[in-house]
Amino acid sequence: MSKRRPRHSPRPEVIARAVSDMLCRVCERAAVALPQDLPLADIQNIDSLRLLQAIALLEEQFSIEIDVVALERLHRVRDIVELISDALPEE
Repeated sequence: MSKRRPRHSPRPEVIARAVSDMLCRVCERAAVALPQDLPLADIQNIDSLRLLQAIALLEEQFSIEIDVVALERLHRVRDIVELISDALPEE
């Protein structure tokens, strides 16, 4: 019988990079590090469907579930990073 290894939460910069990469991917842009204070509305090709797609893929990537109500508070890239950080299990 094998023991489950404890999951370690990724560092904030790893989460930030994953968020940037995913937003760029769903918006069909070259992957770049998006500034944390960038308003989501300023991301080229972003719309509500693409934002939801990015959130769903990030949920899968980090094995988390994000409350739908929390989506209303997403205005900047930083908000997504913080939402994911808060949803990760504590070490």
